[in-house]
Amino acid sequence: MNISQNCLELIKKWEGFSAKAYLDPVNIPTIGYGTIRYPNGQEVQMGDVISEPEAEDLMKLECDEFAEVVNQNVKVTLNQNQFDALVSFCYNVGTGGFQGSTLLKKLNAENYSEAGEQFLVWNKATKDGVKKVIDGLTNRRKDEKALFEETVGNGTPLEKAEPSPQNEVTWLEGYRESISDDNSIIVARKGKDVVEILTLESPKKEDLITVLRQYPNAKNFLLAPSNTVPSGERILIQKRQPGSITKVENPPSLQNSLLIMGMGAEDGTLASVKEDIEKLQTRLRDLGYYQGEIDGNFGFNTDQAVKVFQARYFGQNEADGKVGSLTWEKLWGQDAPPIPTPPLSPANPGKNYLKLTKTRQKDEYGCFVLKMEYYKDGQLKDSLNVCSGTPGQQIFNTGSNSVPKSLQPLPEGKWRIEDIKWAKEKDKYLGEFSTPGVGPVSTPLTYVGPSSTRRSEIEIHIDSNRRAGSPGTAGCVGLYTIADYQRFVSWLRETDPRDFYVDWGLGTSPKP
Repeated sequence: MNISQNCLELIKKWEGFSAKAYLDPVNIPTIGYGTIRYPNGQEVQMGDVISEPEAEDLMKLECDEFAEVVNQNVKVTLNQNQFDALVSFCYNVGTGGFQGSTLLKKLNAENYSEAGEQFLVWNKATKDGVKKVIDGLTNRRKDEKALFEETVGNGTPLEKAEPSPQNEVTWLEGYRESISDDNSIIVARKGKDVVEILTLESPKKEDLITVLRQYPNAKNFLLAPSNTVPSGERILIQKRQPGSITKVENPPSLQNSLLIMGMGAEDGTLASVKEDIEKLQTRLRDLGYYQGEIDGNFGFNTDQAVKVFQARYFGQNEADGKVGSLTWEKLWGQDAPPIPTPPLSPANPGKNYLKLTKTRQKDEYGCFVLKMEYYKDGQLKDSLNVCSGTPGQQIFNTGSNSVPKSLQPLPEGKWRIEDIKWAKEKDKYLGEFSTPGVGPVSTPLTYVGPSSTRRSEIEIHIDSNRRAGSPGTAGCVGLYTIADYQRFVSWLRETDPRDFYVDWGLGTSPKP
C-alpha cells in the first residue's frame, strides 16, 4: 500500500513547519517537517533554509520508507485510513519502536480494536531520566487512533516515485588503477550487480567521505582484491575546482592600493576604504564565498572569505588575505579569456532559446552536473553549470512519467520561461520570498509539452544551501551563485528568450 495525503496532513499538523534549521530537544539540527538528514545522507546543518513544498517532498520521501516498514511487518488487511495512521505513528516513534510494539502484535492477531487502543500508550518521553506524559504526544496519539478507526473518507493513495539507485546499493568496493595518479574508482553494488561506477578525481579524505554518504544503505566499503575494474560507463566526480568567472564589463575600481584585515573598523576611516570593502564583500557574496553583513568592515569573516577565494584561484601559498590589484581583478574576471565566437552559420537562424542537458559528471554531493546553454540567433553564446533535484533522487524522467513529490529533476520536455520575480527590489539580490528557501530571485517555468506533466511549481532559482554542503532542489533548476544568476538574467534581458528545452536523451524533448 501507499500513503495518502491524509497521512501527510496528519504529520504536518503535529510536526509543524520550520523554514530554517533549528535544534530539536536533543540538540539535533532539524528542518522542515522534522527532517534531520537529506536524501543523500547529508545531515541538516544550522543555517540551512527550505521552502514548504520542498519540506513536504522530503517528508513524503521519508513516509514512503516508513510505508515499506508497515507493509513488511503488518500481516493483516488494512484500509487506507488504518495504513495512513500506522505510517504517521511509525514516522514519530521510529522503525524499532513500531516493530517491537504491542500495537503491531495485537494488529497481526487481527484484534483491531485493542490495536487501536495501543496508540494511546505511546504518549511519554524521557526527561531528566524519567518518562513523563507529554500533552502533545497524547493529542497526537488520539488523532492517529481516530484516523485508524475511521471507516469512511479514505484518502486516495499517492503515487510512489521509483527507488533511487543510490538507495539500493548494499556495498561498495574501491580500486586504484595507477600508482601515478590520484584517481580512485568506486564501484557501487546491489548484491553482485553493479549499480554505478564512479571515478573520484580528488585524493582528499573529506571528498571520499562526502561521496560515500550518497549510499545510505551500503553497510560495507571493501578494497578490491585486484586492479580489474568492472566494465561499464563511469561517472566522473570532479575535484572541487575553481569555476570560471565571467568578465564583468566596467567593474568598480580599487580606490586604495591594499585592503587588509582590520581596515574599516575604526572611527574616521576614509570613505573610500569603506566603499572598497563593501564592494569586496558584495562581490565575494555574489560568488558564494561570503555570508556576512555588507558593512565595510574587513573583519574575520571577510578575511576568511578572501583567503578561500585566493586559495582556490592562486593556490594555498598565495592565500594571505591581502587584497591588491591582482585579487581585485580576479574577482571581476578581468583575466578571463573572451567567450569563443560561435560558427558563422547558426543552427536555427533568428531563434533565441535556452537548453538544458545532462553530463556524465556529478559534483561531490551526488548531483549530476547539468549544462544550461544560451542560444542567440540559433548560435550557442554562453553556458552555465546548474543542478536539479536532490542528490539522492537523480532520476531523469519524461513529462508524463515524472511523479509529484519525488524530489527528482524537472522532467524532459519544452518549458516556457516566465517573467523574473524579485523578493525585494529589481536587481537586489537580498532577502527571501514569503516562501523561504527560494532565495532573493526566481524565474518560474511553465510546462508546454509534449502531453502534460503532474509536476508543478518549477522555477529557476539560486541553490542557497549548496554552500552548507546540502545542494539540490525539489525539482527546480538550481544556479550555484548570485554571480551565475546575474549572468542568467543578462541572457534574458538581451533577447528575451521564452523557450526552454530540457533534453535528458529520452527522446521526448521537441527540437528547437
